[in-house]
Amino acid sequence: MSTPPRQTGARRFRVAALLSAALVAMLLALTGFELYREFRSAAALRAQVEDSYETRSRIQGVFSLLQDAETGQRGYVITGDERYLEPYSRAIVALDAELVDLGRRAAVTPGQDRNHADLTTLVRRKRQTLEAGIDARAQDGAAAAAAVVSSGAGKAAMDDIRVVIDRMIARERAELNALSAEAADRTGRTERLVILLFVALVGAAVGGFLFGWRYAMTRERLARRIQATAARQQAIFDSAIDAIVTLNPSGSIETVNRAGQAMFGYGPAELDRRDVALLIDLAANGDGPFHVRLGESQGALDTGVVRELTGRRKDGTVFPVDVALTAMDLPSGRHVVAVIRDITERRRVETMKDAFVSTVSHELRTPLTSIAGSLGLLAGGAAGALPDKAARLIGIAHSNSQRLVRLINDILDVEKLESGNLVLALTELDLREIARRSIEGVNGYADQLGVTLSLSPGEAAPVRGDADRLVQVVTNLLSNAAKFSPRGGTVRVAVNPETRIARLSVVDQGPGIPESFRSRIFGKFAQADETDTRAKGGTGLGLAIAKEIAERHGGRLWFESAEGEGATFHLDLPLALEDGQKAAPGGGRLLIVEDDPDAAKVLQDMLALEGFTSDVASSGRQALSLARTGGYDAALVDLQLPDADGIGLIRSLRARPETRALPVVVVSGDVGRGMARGRSLEVIDWMEKPFDQSRVHSAVEAISRAGSRPRVLHVDDDRDILDVTRAALSDTADVVPAETLEAARRLVAENRPDLVILDLGLPDGSGLDLLPDLVDATGQSIPVVVYSAQEMDATTAPAIEAVLTKSRMSLTQLARTVRTLSRKSPASRP
Repeated sequence: MSTPPRQTGARRFRVAALLSAALVAMLLALTGFELYREFRSAAALRAQVEDSYETRSRIQGVFSLLQDAETGQRGYVITGDERYLEPYSRAIVALDAELVDLGRRAAVTPGQDRNHADLTTLVRRKRQTLEAGIDARAQDGAAAAAAVVSSGAGKAAMDDIRVVIDRMIARERAELNALSAEAADRTGRTERLVILLFVALVGAAVGGFLFGWRYAMTRERLARRIQATAARQQAIFDSAIDAIVTLNPSGSIETVNRAGQAMFGYGPAELDRRDVALLIDLAANGDGPFHVRLGESQGALDTGVVRELTGRRKDGTVFPVDVALTAMDLPSGRHVVAVIRDITERRRVETMKDAFVSTVSHELRTPLTSIAGSLGLLAGGAAGALPDKAARLIGIAHSNSQRLVRLINDILDVEKLESGNLVLALTELDLREIARRSIEGVNGYADQLGVTLSLSPGEAAPVRGDADRLVQVVTNLLSNAAKFSPRGGTVRVAVNPETRIARLSVVDQGPGIPESFRSRIFGKFAQADETDTRAKGGTGLGLAIAKEIAERHGGRLWFESAEGEGATFHLDLPLALEDGQKAAPGGGRLLIVEDDPDAAKVLQDMLALEGFTSDVASSGRQALSLARTGGYDAALVDLQLPDADGIGLIRSLRARPETRALPVVVVSGDVGRGMARGRSLEVIDWMEKPFDQSRVHSAVEAISRAGSRPRVLHVDDDRDILDVTRAALSDTADVVPAETLEAARRLVAENRPDLVILDLGLPDGSGLDLLPDLVDATGQSIPVVVYSAQEMDATTAPAIEAVLTKSRMSLTQLARTVRTLSRKSPASRP
C-alpha cells in the first residue's frame, strides 16, 4: 500500500525542517562556540599584550636599575662619600627581585629563557665591575678606583646588556606580532560565518553581525593600542643621549640616531652612505675588509673597544669624543656599531683641575713660604727679642703655617701620582744611607716627643731609586712611628738585604693598628680615629703617598701589627745586585707578569735553569711600575690579568719610551686568539700553556736574539734620509750608512750585515744589483727591506722581505718592520 504524496511531502518537509532546524541550531551553536572562543582569545590576547608590555617594562627596569647602581658607584668613586652608595644599594636589592620576576616571565616565552640566562650573567659581570670599583675606592683610593672604571670593563658589560635587552624586547615583539596575526586570521573566519548565517537566518544573522561588528571594533582598538605601545617603545630607545652610528662592511654610514645628528650637525640624508671619517678620525688604512683593518688599528672588535678620538662637526669644528666600537654580524656581513660620546666637558674639567693645581703650586705655596720663613725668622730672634706672649703667638703661627705648607705639598704629590706626572730620578744608592738621612731629618721632631730613633747595624743594601722620594717615604714612616710611640719609647729601624729585595723596617712601641682600620690605612685622608687628626696632627695623606712611591720603585709598602703591641712597617725594594751576582753568561733579568703564583714559580724555576733571574708582577699595574725601573731584558706576559688585559698591557709598554723596545713573550692558554688581537705589537714569541722546558728554551733563544743589536746596512744616496733613519733605529739596531752601490759592496765584504735597507735609485746603478752579494756565511740570503720612492713587486727576489714606499710609509713603520725582521733569525754579528 503506497503512501499518499501529501504525507510524503509533509514528511520530507518535516525532515527538512528538522534537518534545517538542526543545521540552524548546529550553526548557531557553532557560531556561539566560535564567538565564545574569539572572546576568550581576545581576552587572552589582551592579557598577553599587557603581560608583554609589563615584561618589556621589567626588562627596561633592569637596565634602569643598573644605571642607578652605576650612578651611585660613580658618585662614590669620585667623591668617596658613602651617601652615594645608598641609591647603589637600593638598586642592587631591587635588581635581584626584578631578575627573578623576569625569569618567571621569560620561562613562558620560547627562547627567552636563554636570553634571561645571558642577561643574568651579564648583570652579574656588571655588578662585579661596580663592586670592584667600590672596593678599589674603599681600599686603594680614587686612583685605583679610577683605573678600574677607566678599564672599560663596566662599559663593555653595559653594551652587552643593551644588546641582550634589545634581543629580549625584539623577541617579545615578535611573539606579540604572531599572536596578533593569528587573532586577525581567526577574526576573518568569524566574520564569514556571521555573514553566512545572516543569509540563512536574518534574525540570527543580524544578531551575529552586530556581535561580530562589536568584536571587530574591539580588535581594532586593541590593534591601535598595540601600535601605540610599539611606537612608545621605539621612542624610548631612540632617545639615547649618545650618538649611535652603524657602519656597513665597507665602512660607510648606514644609520645615525637623533643624538648623533644633533652632535655633528648633519641631517640623516646627508650622512647616508658617507665615509665614517666625515665624523670621527677612525683610522682604518691598509688592505682587507673594513672591520679587519679597523680591528688592527683600534683593537679587537669582538669584545668591544673604547677609544678617545676626535669628532668633526659639519661646520668644521673638532671636539674630543669617546668612541665605543663593537662588531655586529648580520646576513649582509660584519657591520660595526660606534657609540660616540662628547667629552668636551670632561676635558674642560680636567683643564680646570690642572689650572687649580698650578694655582695651588704657585699662588699658595709662594706666599706661604714667605709667611713661614718670616715667622721662622721672627721666632728665631731675627728682629730682636720678643715678649713671651708674642713669642708664643709667633710660634703657634709658624707651626701652623708649616703644617699648611705640608698639607699643600701632600695634595700636590697626590695629584702628581694620580696623573702619572711624578718623575723619579733613579740612581744606584744604599737604602741604609737613606735610613740614616731620614733619621737625621726626624731626630728633632722625635726629641720634642721624647722618642729615640735607632738604626740597627748591618751591611749595605744597594737599590735603584730616587733618593729624595725614598727619604720622603722613610721620613713619613719614622714621623708616624715617633708620633704614636709613648714618651721615652724607642723607634727601631733595620735595613737588611735579602735574596732579591732590600727591606727597611720601622718598629714602633705604639698602641698598634686597630683591626677595623687596617683595610683603610693606605687610603687618602685615612685616620684610625676622628680624634687622631687633632691629637696627633697630620693629613692622612702620608701613607697613601708613601705606598704609591714604593710601588713606582717596583717595591711595596706593608705592615705587621697587633693591637697593643706596636706596629712594624716594611719597605721592600728590588735589590740592585753586583755584576758578579747576576745570572750566568747568556742569561739576564726577566719580568714575569702572571697572577697565578704557582704558575709564576714554575716559570721562574724553568728560566733559572736557562740562566735567567726573574721578578714576578701579579697585576698589570705592578708590571708597568717594575718595567719603568728598567734593567729587564724581556717580559713574559700572561693575557689574563686581574686588573688589565695582557694585550692592553703590551700596548702600554709600547707606548712608553723607556719600555718601547722591551722584548715581549706572550704566555697564554689561548695563543690563537691572542695572536689575532696582537699582530701589530711586535711580540717575539707566543708560548701556549702548558709548556715544558724545551719550549721555554726556544723562547729563551728568541729573547737572546731580541736582546742583541742587529747590524743594519742602509743604502741610500740621500744623506738626510740616512740621518733620520739612523736616529729612528737608534734604540733597535746599529745602522751603517752607504751612499753608493760601490760603498755598499765594500761594507758587505768587510762585515756581513744582518739586514739591509735598500734604495733602488743609486748614483752608480740600481739597488737590485746588490742582491747577489747579500748572502751570509751559510749561503742564506740576507733579509732586504726595499725603502724607495720607486714601486716594485716584493716577489722580484726571494731575499726581499718587504717593500715600503717612501711617500706612503712613515719611519715608525720602517722601524717596526726592521725590528720584526731582525728577530726572525739569530744575529750573525758577534
